[in-house]
Amino acid sequence: MSLVWGAYRTLAAGLGTLAPHGRWLVGAHERASWSERLGDVQVPGGVHAWIHAASMGETLAAGALLGRLRALQPGARFHLTATTRGGRARLRALDPGATLAPMDAPQMVSRFFDGVRPSRLFLIETELWMHWLLRARADGVPVAVVSARLSPRSTTRYQRFGRPLRDLVGGIAAVLCQSDADAERWRAIGAAPERTVVVGNVKNDALPPPVESRPVARASLGLDPGRPLLVLGSLRPGEPVRLARAWLKLPESLRNQWQVVAVPRHPGASAELAAETREAGVEVVRGGIPTRSAWRWDDRLGVLAPYYQAGEVAFVGGSLLPLGGHNPLEPAACGAAVLMGRHFRSQIPAVRALKAHDGLCVARDDASLAALLHALLGDPAERARRAAGALAAAIEARGAAERSVRQLVERDLWPAA
Repeated sequence: MSLVWGAYRTLAAGLGTLAPHGRWLVGAHERASWSERLGDVQVPGGVHAWIHAASMGETLAAGALLGRLRALQPGARFHLTATTRGGRARLRALDPGATLAPMDAPQMVSRFFDGVRPSRLFLIETELWMHWLLRARADGVPVAVVSARLSPRSTTRYQRFGRPLRDLVGGIAAVLCQSDADAERWRAIGAAPERTVVVGNVKNDALPPPVESRPVARASLGLDPGRPLLVLGSLRPGEPVRLARAWLKLPESLRNQWQVVAVPRHPGASAELAAETREAGVEVVRGGIPTRSAWRWDDRLGVLAPYYQAGEVAFVGGSLLPLGGHNPLEPAACGAAVLMGRHFRSQIPAVRALKAHDGLCVARDDASLAALLHALLGDPAERARRAAGALAAAIEARGAAERSVRQLVERDLWPAA
């Protein structure tokens, strides 16, 4: 048996013993939902499927999947979980009964399975929790991974768990992957080749469409309806300063024609990122119409999609530094011209799709970042050409939810008895 596997099982059991006493060691917000972390969830009569989406991004895929599943079995009962509170909040818009997922300790997992009694478990993207899979196997609950993806780093980490994990993964009834590379990595950690197929990214089915009128959309957000909008989305530490410097290199006359909204990826890092922006020489305002020298700063959850819909140009963060990048198809689906940095290892299928339609500008360094900003903001024809290509790529990328459910049906995983 792998030493890593043995150590994980031992530590998880210890966590299960200590966690009930840890309620008073966490913050007030976490304390209020600690019982959910402990698996103390009751669903009378059980559910046909437990669907788990880790955080905000995966909840988009969960919504698209849920709609297709309900269409085939209208009376089906579901229980939705997320790892983060933000993810749970978004899931509750789909189902008010959504909860946080249990910690991966045998005691919590046992309590959760006893209370929810799922007959299916559908995991979104990369959610391999060992004790969830062990209990599902023991109870005869089939598991499918939908919109499955796996990074090279995660592949190496999972391989350290050795044969026990390979056996668990080999028992998964369906691994429905985003890309060929993801399928190869899942097979490398034990997924059965005959049950591993490529269906695409289900998140793409939940992308918001373009609005009929961007000026109206801007007005609804409290922005100037007459000035075009540049959206700086999902910013991570180290990016605002580089974007601010590129912005200040633009001619003042061009900057004065535009308004800018910056949205950090994680609200907890917002103060740090806003300070970066100010230190680089750009004023930050929290609300109202930003002046021609300032950026509006909005760190609320769930606001990015409406800004993308209102914007003509969008920068997608997590890409100027080696952080993997965030999904460039989100602004593309809204009809915006898309710009990002060269670090997009987590978004390769989306980047390829956009490049195939000439719908993405990639900044290789700070000089090209400023040059591309100048081209997109200053040349309406270039901006329109890039936006049209981006939208075409986003439309073409849809359909993964339907393909996923078709696979579940073919494999007798849905409808549930």
